Amino acid sequence: MKTLLIQPDTPVVYGVGGQCAFPLGLGYIAAVLEEKHDVKVIAVGAEKLNDTTLRERISVANPEVVGITSDTLTFQRAIDIAEMVKQVNQDITVVIGGAHSNVLPAYPLNYPCFDVSVYGEGERTAVELWDKLSRSASCENIEGIAFRGKDGIVVNPKRELIENLDDLPFPARHLFPMDRYDGSYYSIGTSRGCPFACAFCSNNVVWSRRYRSRSSRSVISEIESMIRQYNTKRIYFREDLFTADKQRVVALCEEIKGRDLDINWMCESRVNTVDEETLTAMKEAGCELVWFGVESGSQRILDYLNKQITIMQIRTTYKLCRTVGIKAGASFIIGVPSETADDIQSTISLAGELKAEFAWFNIFTGYPTSPLYEHVKENKLYEKELVHGILIVRTAEFDRHRLERIQKYADRKVNSLTRRALTEIRRGTLTPRKLVKGVKHLLGS
Repeated sequence: MKTLLIQPDTPVVYGVGGQCAFPLGLGYIAAVLEEKHDVKVIAVGAEKLNDTTLRERISVANPEVVGITSDTLTFQRAIDIAEMVKQVNQDITVVIGGAHSNVLPAYPLNYPCFDVSVYGEGERTAVELWDKLSRSASCENIEGIAFRGKDGIVVNPKRELIENLDDLPFPARHLFPMDRYDGSYYSIGTSRGCPFACAFCSNNVVWSRRYRSRSSRSVISEIESMIRQYNTKRIYFREDLFTADKQRVVALCEEIKGRDLDINWMCESRVNTVDEETLTAMKEAGCELVWFGVESGSQRILDYLNKQITIMQIRTTYKLCRTVGIKAGASFIIGVPSETADDIQSTISLAGELKAEFAWFNIFTGYPTSPLYEHVKENKLYEKELVHGILIVRTAEFDRHRLERIQKYADRKVNSLTRRALTEIRRGTLTPRKLVKGVKHLLGS
């Protein structure tokens, strides 16, 4: 069956978005479908397509089914593209999947341009759905989909998660414009799920806090295939928590060293899931950067977010990274409900103290349907609701405009610290006290 998979371009909304990364999820869907179907891919953002060119590409592909991936930020764009598909040929079946459908499976079907919504882990659902569509058979009993029934929208039961991730083929990167994506790292996923339950994260809606990982043999085989095909030198292990299982990480690192793979790589982690042994093994296997979700310099806010980490653990982990020789990035959140000027001051001060390779300050924005999102929605702790459930949150002390000013200040101060101020601190020209004084001035305290 002629299939066209589309990755929408990402708009910039309140300073968030605009980046274009390889879509691992869509890559896996393409891989399982191409075993029996004729699959083509359009990556709108990576290819920098305008609507006229996109419409022409859809028309030339002449698909029977179009699959579109979308998170909440790109959902409006997904609607625009789906409507374009229907204008090209009303008879094309349009399937929507991705993060927005995962948390709100029925929601996309409020729009006539979508025929089926896929939610949960999509590979096996897609195989069954495409098989039924190719035979014009009923799709009513397929687990993991929502559709329009005779009496309205029907959401079928969720499909069980895949027990053995090694059963999946590697993502079909050959169908994507790999040389057009942002960054110099090639993304690989080695696990799914996270055993933690941060209040701002909605991923557990999909993974149910179940952590599953691929074998070292499978991961190494994928890396070797990417080296052969794309001359890959840098890998990004892009998943919720690469370091969830210390034994697995160490074993994978030993395998990378044993195969003498000439790669550098980075991953995402938590400060309470690494130790010196793990970081040393990672460094020796080519790890050059770890991104940690620090979130806040206030223990009260960390507890509010259910991060299950302490300020002491944060400091200890960054010191370990410096000792081992791994660069460490830091992601922070400001504008959390109940946050005060003192809390934000503590966050910016800690960010400067950690001497991270780069500090990323995010303003908390509500996306369906994390526990914190539900709390904000229920208690009306937001100044406006954008399309498709996105909430622009405010706190008792800060509106969005002021938070954006603080974000710019924090980025300028802390990331200039990364680039030049370590030398200035040693010389005494930019002391931590001076940094805190500037923060206090901005926050009006």
